[in-house]
Amino acid sequence: MTKKQYQICHFIILILLSAAISISFSLQQYYLPLIFVLSAMAAMSYCRHSLKPTDVLADERDRQLAGMAASLTLNIYSLIGVVLFFVLMMLSEQQSELFAWAQYLAYSICVLLLLNALIFRYLERKGK
Repeated sequence: MTKKQYQICHFIILILLSAAISISFSLQQYYLPLIFVLSAMAAMSYCRHSLKPTDVLADERDRQLAGMAASLTLNIYSLIGVVLFFVLMMLSEQQSELFAWAQYLAYSICVLLLLNALIFRYLERKGK
C-alpha cells in the first residue's frame, strides 16, 4: 500500500466511523460506538501495517511539532479551566448546581495534569 492509498484508507475509515456512531446514537444504541471505535482502530492498524516500509508517515520535525502543540494545548486548557473554575465557584453562591460543575472541572484539570506528568516520567525513563 502506498502513502496515498493509506491516506484514502484512513479517510474512509473515519467517514464510516463517524456515520456509524451518529446512526447508533440516533437509534439510542450507546454500546455500539465502543465496538465501532475498536473496529476502526483495528482497521487503521491493518492499513498502517500494509504500508510500504519505505514510506514515512511522520518525521522527527512532525513529532517535535506535535509535542509542542500538545504542551500548548495542555497549558491553554488548564488556564481557561482554572479561570472558569473560579467564575463557577463565584456563581455557585447563587446557583448551587454550579458548584458540582466547578468541582468536576477542577478535578478534570488535576487528573489531566497528573496524567501528563506520569506519561512524561514514563517516556523519560523509557528513553534512557
